[in-house]
Amino acid sequence: MTHAAVFNVVQLGEFPATRSKARDGRSLLEGILAGKTGVDLTIDFTNVTAMTISFADEFLGKFLASLDAASQDVTLKVTGLNVENAEAVTICLERRDVQVVVLDRDGTLKLDGPAPLPETFDAALELGDFKANDLAQRLGISPQNANNRLKRLTAVGALRKTRTVGAARGGKEFAYSAVRASIPDMDSLTL
Repeated sequence: MTHAAVFNVVQLGEFPATRSKARDGRSLLEGILAGKTGVDLTIDFTNVTAMTISFADEFLGKFLASLDAASQDVTLKVTGLNVENAEAVTICLERRDVQVVVLDRDGTLKLDGPAPLPETFDAALELGDFKANDLAQRLGISPQNANNRLKRLTAVGALRKTRTVGAARGGKEFAYSAVRASIPDMDSLTL
């Protein structure tokens, strides 16, 4: 069973700028996940007019760099980014060499980060629920390459991985599903 959680960044201010404010926010965000598994986390930047790159790095960059979404069974997406804030997030992702799923205003999901992961994420969205071999066939890559990409996407919370029963050749087999584009209503949150 999964639980939905939304972290509204505007609670840190309409113009968050300092690293200390970012550390406070990151601490609150980490508290949402502490001791929990199966969380679908949305970090919402709606009504944040502008933030500094140093804030984005200290808050989101460090959070993403330390997150092991696969072991906690967490999916993660950010939403509500205006043009300036999206630029600050992209810069922080490039500097930390991490990725994050972004829910755009038009309701589409994209992976912000280095290639070939965005293309792999797009294929995962098209497949819906799938296995590594399905992705390998879709992209025309080896199953090992698909597994390597899936591991990275699962680690950043872009995909959820579940073990399937009865693997045909005795090894472990997993099924994957992509983060969902929906954002839960505040009344429906279970955390």
